[in-house]
Amino acid sequence: MKAMHRIGMGLLLSGALVPAACSQAPAPLAAAQPQPATAPTPAVAVANEPAAEPQPTGPAAEIAPDSPFAFTVSITLSPAAAQKLAASKETIVISAFHYGDPKPDAPKSAVDDMGQIHLGNQEIELRDAGDAVFDGHAVNTGYLRFVDGDPKVNINVYSGRHASEDNVLNCDFFDDAIQIAHAKPIAIHCGLIGE
Repeated sequence: MKAMHRIGMGLLLSGALVPAACSQAPAPLAAAQPQPATAPTPAVAVANEPAAEPQPTGPAAEIAPDSPFAFTVSITLSPAAAQKLAASKETIVISAFHYGDPKPDAPKSAVDDMGQIHLGNQEIELRDAGDAVFDGHAVNTGYLRFVDGDPKVNINVYSGRHASEDNVLNCDFFDDAIQIAHAKPIAIHCGLIGE
């Protein structure tokens, strides 16, 4: 129920749902900036082009790419969406929000205003349909001790808003335990809004 509340609060895609972060312009297409372990901020990487991979920072830097927190999101596009993105040179943003339910004795300072333990965010930007590989470095492992049950991840996908101020994609989303995301690639299909 909490996950659904967060989704309902966070999304707005022309009548459908989109992450709250979409109301702001996306970060520049660059490697992730260093972030403090106690207050993680979104890391952004650009895929489908020869660019430097984002470098893990802080305590999470010890997490390897084969970490149990790693997962892959496989993006497919409808023909109309593929054509529009290619014509406008628009990108696809995959946003992962890591969180967990708090243990009864979790300190109030570790619980966010949604009543959850915020474990970190990461975004990957693709130039085209394909795979976005999240290596797990964005997860604040220091806060896992406050999580009751399995840590979770919420994944939303939307257009990069470089060619248009508005999101043009209507995509599936994922909200479940990270271990489920880790088990096999998450298939997310996108079409155009109104398609």
